[in-house]
Amino acid sequence: MSTNTSFSIKSVESIHLAFKNSASYWETYRANEGDRQTERFEFKQGWQTVYAKYVETPLVKVTLSDGTVGWGEANAGIGPEVVTLIVNALLAQMVEGQEYENPGALWDFLYDAQRGRGYSSGYWLDALAAIDIAVWDAIGKREQSPVAALLDSTPRTQFDVYLSGVRRSTLEERIDHVKSWVDTGLRGAKIFLTGDVEAGTAELDGLMTGAPDLEQWMVDTLWMGSHESAELGKLEYGKRNVRFFECPLQPEDLNGHQALVQKPGAKIALGEHFRSRYQMEAWVQEPRALDVYQPDIGRTGFTDYMVQMDIAAKAGITTTPHMGSGVSVFQAATLQCAAVAPPEYLQEFQGGLSDRLDKASDTAWKYADGGFTLPDRPGIGVEINESLLDPFIVKH
Repeated sequence: MSTNTSFSIKSVESIHLAFKNSASYWETYRANEGDRQTERFEFKQGWQTVYAKYVETPLVKVTLSDGTVGWGEANAGIGPEVVTLIVNALLAQMVEGQEYENPGALWDFLYDAQRGRGYSSGYWLDALAAIDIAVWDAIGKREQSPVAALLDSTPRTQFDVYLSGVRRSTLEERIDHVKSWVDTGLRGAKIFLTGDVEAGTAELDGLMTGAPDLEQWMVDTLWMGSHESAELGKLEYGKRNVRFFECPLQPEDLNGHQALVQKPGAKIALGEHFRSRYQMEAWVQEPRALDVYQPDIGRTGFTDYMVQMDIAAKAGITTTPHMGSGVSVFQAATLQCAAVAPPEYLQEFQGGLSDRLDKASDTAWKYADGGFTLPDRPGIGVEINESLLDPFIVKH
């Protein structure tokens, strides 16, 4: 008998959380190298993207008509209050009291509501993703099933991960940090480099020499390569058997990525900037612009993640979920998606972010021996103690 995924929404609400006493996303990596900081933001030398000075995130609570509660979180570390405003002032009154055959019907409804006005990405889709995650969490709890088992009849029960970022000040400290993770069973790590290939290969060579027991390395240049430097980086990182080379060119450069994929060297990975199936499809069709597809669940939600993974698979491209700067709810949702992703690649893992909610969040996802075991807890595997959230809530 098929699982019932129909539902009616009683209420939707969103809150903006900030962890001002916690370390930044970057911790001590590449500190004081011409960085510029404001009250909330920082720009790291060598990268164009703005980052939060301390971790911030939008949390969404959905209550179904039967009282079941689900939690969602978008990957919106910059301006999470925009997501909360969209959810509380706009989306809530569109969906409260309405019945839906399944989460896909809700996703289509909210996407269609603004697609004609060009709101096909950005914060509108981030808010949609957070609600979608919360709805699936609530359905999982109602049906007494992990979300992964609702998405796929045979999810993986165990999978290994790679560490996202080695954020320490010096090469020696970074080597020691990697070694400490290797001692836990970790098999891979991703490092963040600029478009300077000479400096990047020197960093990678130093890490590989200092931590020879780590099996896999990944490189992410955060969109900062020129066509020439990306081609050289692809070749040089490929010589070093890097598992993949992530975000080499500007995120809009479809033609540039299509040309780069044809060059010799490491596989090209990207996808975190796409919110929907409509954005990503051209990138996986021939001539394809990537080798490894990396959707971010805090931007796609569960519903469109499954659609996007299917589109990529039909084009012969493997999906492995991206994991950005969310806390326990977003991380748990990502790990549920990892359980239904192909086993070809290690799953990205943000060590140190999932515990930011402290006692306000109880997660069944426990890292051990280099990876995770799919918990038998229903929903996404996280419980939120609302009475303990207040210290983190930003009042607007």
